[in-house]
Amino acid sequence: MAPSSKAARSKKVAMEDGVDRLSTLPDGPLQHVLSFLPSRDAVRTSMLGRRWRDQWKSVRALRVMDTKKFKSANGLNMFINYLLLLRNRVPLDVVEIKCYGGDDLDESFRYIKQWVRYALSLEVQVLRVCIIDEDILFEEDNMMRWPLPNRLITSRLLKKLELIRVESVGRSLDFSSCPALKDLKMEFCDLQFDRITSLSLEHLSITYCAFKSNVRTRICTPSLISLELVDCKERTPLLERMPLLVSAFVRLRYCCDYCAKSYEVGDCGDNSCEGCRGSNIGNCTSVLLEGLSDAANLELTAETAVLIFRKDLTQCPVFSKLKTLLLNDWCLTANLGALICILQHSPKLEKLTLQLPEVSVSSWRGHNLATDAATLS
Repeated sequence: MAPSSKAARSKKVAMEDGVDRLSTLPDGPLQHVLSFLPSRDAVRTSMLGRRWRDQWKSVRALRVMDTKKFKSANGLNMFINYLLLLRNRVPLDVVEIKCYGGDDLDESFRYIKQWVRYALSLEVQVLRVCIIDEDILFEEDNMMRWPLPNRLITSRLLKKLELIRVESVGRSLDFSSCPALKDLKMEFCDLQFDRITSLSLEHLSITYCAFKSNVRTRICTPSLISLELVDCKERTPLLERMPLLVSAFVRLRYCCDYCAKSYEVGDCGDNSCEGCRGSNIGNCTSVLLEGLSDAANLELTAETAVLIFRKDLTQCPVFSKLKTLLLNDWCLTANLGALICILQHSPKLEKLTLQLPEVSVSSWRGHNLATDAATLS
């Protein structure tokens, strides 16, 4: 008999004998399999038979993201509370919680702090807190946010933290009490801090968040390897040096650091210009570029009226490790001064990509960068 025929026959016999192979697994591997299910489904496996009755109680993951399956915020809250009450007090590797949403904010937010504390007390390593359904995340900024209590996130084992639609106010968002934290992601958050600090953080993503409007938030993350800073509102944060940085993607579209006047580098020099006047950074030489100067790969895009990159170029740092660079049309000043300045300070650059609209390509088709650079120097 051909090998393929033997395999087919063996498969048929296995299906016909009705043996439950999954139930024969030891407790550890079986609970590991259940940890990938939403917690609601993991609990339901208790109905499969005596072997399954208590397995969900020792699963090292809590995943409650399918909030649409509950009829109300109270129903969701009751499920999670009973789940935490009845499960065995074994450590948690992953906790993912999304609140119900809706109009009853008091009920939606009632137990989030307790749930987070419970997760941290059981040595959770990955924590994700989402305060609203993703399908309405992109609506107007007046959508609800959960007020994150100061010093709530404290853990010696937490490695990854994701916060979606939270708000917090204070002098500093300091993660020194989370010495193992490597990965931080914040989306649609209101970050009213003077400073964000973490000595251990390696990957940072801040997208669609709002910073202070009157003070520029400083970000101090000296161990950072990768950075995403995308479409944040109010004042663009100031980046301190990140000597280990490898790659960064920065996109500026909604910040208030803007000036519609045309100039090469620096600002327009008009004291009445609200955007340029508010971009003052005191004794610092740079908002973004100095902090990004050790990266090997950079993507720097902005609306043409955003002035931060051009302002930073007045004292442009040397990008000594930069190999790949992507820019868009913010660098297309009248004499290409901004673009040429960056190129002159990037001695190891191997690849330059310009993301340009059709009109910009037509307007600058006749420019010779080599000639313009020689003229500028």
